[in-house]
Parts: sequence; structure tokens; C-alpha cells
Amino acid sequence: MKEDLKKYIDGIEHLQYGERLPFHASLFENKAMISKILWDIHSHNAKKFYINNNTKYDSTLEEYGYITGKLDKKSTDLLMNIFSSCEKVKFDPFDFDSDYVYEPRKNLHDDMVRINNYYKPSEFFFENLPSILNPLKQTLEQENQFYWRVASSRIFEVKPVSKAQGFHKDDQALAIKKLFFYPKGANRKIGSTILIDKKGKETIIELESGSWLLFENSLCEHQAFSSEECVGRPTIEIDLMPDFSTNTKIEYHGINGWYPWIPMQESSVEIKGGLDYKNVYDRNLKRILGLCEINKTDTYRFPCEFSDYYKEGNNVFEEINEVKENNINIKEDIKEDINKLVEKNGLITFLIIFFKTIPNIFLKKIIRKFK
Repeated sequence: MKEDLKKYIDGIEHLQYGERLPFHASLFENKAMISKILWDIHSHNAKKFYINNNTKYDSTLEEYGYITGKLDKKSTDLLMNIFSSCEKVKFDPFDFDSDYVYEPRKNLHDDMVRINNYYKPSEFFFENLPSILNPLKQTLEQENQFYWRVASSRIFEVKPVSKAQGFHKDDQALAIKKLFFYPKGANRKIGSTILIDKKGKETIIELESGSWLLFENSLCEHQAFSSEECVGRPTIEIDLMPDFSTNTKIEYHGINGWYPWIPMQESSVEIKGGLDYKNVYDRNLKRILGLCEINKTDTYRFPCEFSDYYKEGNNVFEEINEVKENNINIKEDIKEDINKLVEKNGLITFLIIFFKTIPNIFLKKIIRKFK
């Protein structure tokens, strides 16, 4: 095993398509499985913490799966300037931090390039976007029912295309939410977003310049709306994640980096008892690599869950017991057959036949292999 596990894993994750070995997909799958467990627990605790410390609030987001809003004129003008300050770049599927969830599949990368133009965040972007987020702090807390921080950000423009990627759920950690800012608005002429809300209603988002959309991207089916007549829809995407205090600092972890695999940040606070950041981080890397020895796959797929292996209505432990009992019965049958042969022909005769037959069986198998 390599001494620097993080560097070792990072090297595998950033291999080009043709350099990947089939079982490298095991690393992604097992990371994703452990990540979902950790995020469920973290998100539950973050929501419980928020609810215990705030008055009851009826969240539109939790009821319908999305909510929209409008910035004032000053913020709208600033939003347009922020988008304009960002330089158009070629989509690089291997541009992501090693600690961050990424999309590994080439066919989806091809779709992303076909549908969107991508932009690199500027210094102006990092300096000024928090001033747009700050007035929304409380609204976003109340709607999400948790304190939040920025997981990642993305700047893109939906192209005029005849076909989008189709309805889908992102299947990320459930508490991760997408916040879209539309500098030029969203409608049938510019391009928009289509959502199927929690009530089953399909909606094409129609918003003015300087509007925003917050939605549950892993609970509501959605897709980009475009056509060959659309002029293109500029979008600034902010991915929100639950925390125990709100922080509007902008994070960017690559064009294909979404949110941390492990919901934990380094801290200046001294933590003892083997629970400081480095100890916890290293232990979980070893757990992931250990799991790769047990659960192997040669296909990149997302989502992937341990529960995928669970079959509804099956009693796992009864099945295991049945297999064990069958193996015992087979062994008993073989033992009984051997005893009968020995009693009938004598031990010496049995051993002569045994040692003549067994080599022939193995020899035939070897010949078949060569053929």
C-alpha cells in the first residue's frame, strides 16, 4: 500500500479514459456508498440542530421541492457583471479536487459538452457573489431547514439545442441542494429549467432577469429546457450543503467537482482521542480501499448504494443458513458414498481407483483450457 493514500487515490481518479483499468471503477462505487451513509447521518444531525434552535417554519421547498425568488435591481446588475467577468473555457472532465464527488462517465461528459458552454470563475466572481448570497441567508436557512455553506459553484450557459439530457434526478446526497441564479432570467425564449415537483406537476420555470431557483435536485426530476430557437440561458450554480452555521464564502473545486465525499472540514480547533481531521480522514480512506477488496466492479455507475444488493421480501440470514445446510448435506452424501464403496470393494481397491481417476479429471480440464 502506498504511504500517501490521498495522493494514490487522486492519481487513480484522474486517469484519462484510456488509462483506466476496469476495476478502478470499484474505487468510485465504494466511495459513493460510504459517502451516502455519512451524508445521511450528518444531514440528519444538521437539520435536527437547526430545528431545535429556531421557530417552526412551513418550508415551501420541503412541500413542493422548489422555490423561486427575485433580486433587487442593484443585485441583478451585479449578477450580470459577475457572469460577464467569467471567461469561457473548454469543459475538462478531470478538473475536480480529489476529495470531491465527480461525474466519471464519458457518455454524460459528452452530453454536458453538447448542452452547455462552461466558464471559469474570475476574481470578481469570488469577491462579489457573497454580497448576493448574504441577503438570502435566512430565507435559504428556513427553506432548507438547516444552516448551510457553499459546497461548490459552477458557471455555464445552456446552448440552443433541440434535445436536452432528459428528465433525471441527480442522486446525490439528499441534503445537497442546487441554487440557480439566472442573470437574464429563464423562459421559453432564452432557455429554462423544467421540473416535476413533489406533487407530480411539471413546470417550465418562467423568471425575470436577476431571479433565482432553489430546488431539491435529488428528489425532483428535472432537465434543462432549450430549443434551436433559444438564445442561450446564462446560469450561476451554487451547490448548498448542510452545516451547523451558515457561511457564504464561495467554494470552487473544479468544473466537475460537486461536494465533499466526506462531510467534514479541517479545523484549527485541537481535537484529541484519535478524532482530529487527519486521523478520521485517513481511517476512512483505508476503509474505502478495504471495501474495494470485498466489493469489486468494472463499471462506473451512479447512483450506487449498499441497499442495491438488498432484495425486498428476502430473509438474508435464512438464505445463508439454507446454503450452509445444503453444503452440509452434500458433504454427508459424499461421505456416505465413499463408505459404501470402501465396504463393497475394500480400502485398497478404492484408493487405487481414486488415484487413477483424479489425475485424469485434472488432466482433461487442463487440456480443455489449452484448447
